[in-house]
Amino acid sequence: MSGVLKRKYEELGDDSTYCSSSSCSPLSSSASSGWESDEESSRGEPKPCSALTPGFTPTSILKKSKRLKKNNVEFDRVTVFYFPRCQGFTSVPSRGGCTLGMVSKHSSSRQFTLAEFSKEQENVRRKKLEEKLKEEKLEALKWKLTMNGTKESEEANQLTIEDISDDDIDVSNMDLEDGFFLQPYPAKKRRALLKAVGVKKIDKEEKRELHNIRLSREDCGCDCREVCDPETCSCSLAGIKCQMDHTSFPCGCTKDGCGNTEGRIEFNQARVQTHFIHTIMKLELEKQQQSSEKV
Repeated sequence: MSGVLKRKYEELGDDSTYCSSSSCSPLSSSASSGWESDEESSRGEPKPCSALTPGFTPTSILKKSKRLKKNNVEFDRVTVFYFPRCQGFTSVPSRGGCTLGMVSKHSSSRQFTLAEFSKEQENVRRKKLEEKLKEEKLEALKWKLTMNGTKESEEANQLTIEDISDDDIDVSNMDLEDGFFLQPYPAKKRRALLKAVGVKKIDKEEKRELHNIRLSREDCGCDCREVCDPETCSCSLAGIKCQMDHTSFPCGCTKDGCGNTEGRIEFNQARVQTHFIHTIMKLELEKQQQSSEKV
């Protein structure tokens, strides 16, 4: 490097890049090509140049990539996994029989688009509603054949849900969303569902265990009558509060007569009912708003 060029380079400092027409750093070559004249480029004379044009602040590559990102979350497909039924041992139904469960590993899976999944759910709900209406129709028919339950009828005992025709059930004009919620299965249906999927032997020990659990749940609360003595009240001695769900259950004490040092909890039916009504009204309002937006 000649002395003149060396001095010019030293005057530029660390913030500039030395470049010539034949070699230049990637950043300076793109910057200089915009303001070098053809004459200066053809001379072959080395020229000091700044990597940044005066007054120009380049946008960071990282910032540019961030601008391209979308903040909205979009869903494309839905994957549904199917699990075979099995005897559950995991819950306590309000009535007898065994519980329903599912095996630890799924047997199959399917992929749906959002539209297909919505349609699939509609079909499932329609089938469940049809099944529910058939069961109600079957019970009404049996009740009629037994003279309102006062007479034994062999014909009524032989009737099954298959005897109810699809033509007798019409859900075309019914709202599939209205009143759709999980319904507890009776013991007889739970057994039928398990046998339908190949469960050959149902463990009868679970039935006895569930019966004992239900009995133990009935035996709760203190045995006090109207007045609670902290020294004899079973709830107070156990360090728990007395509780009243309805009159004299599970604890037999009254609000004024309860002397439990831990306190007392009362179920407020009016408050729960008010909350339920407000929730239903709110859901109906949101449903109306969504319908008006679609229109």
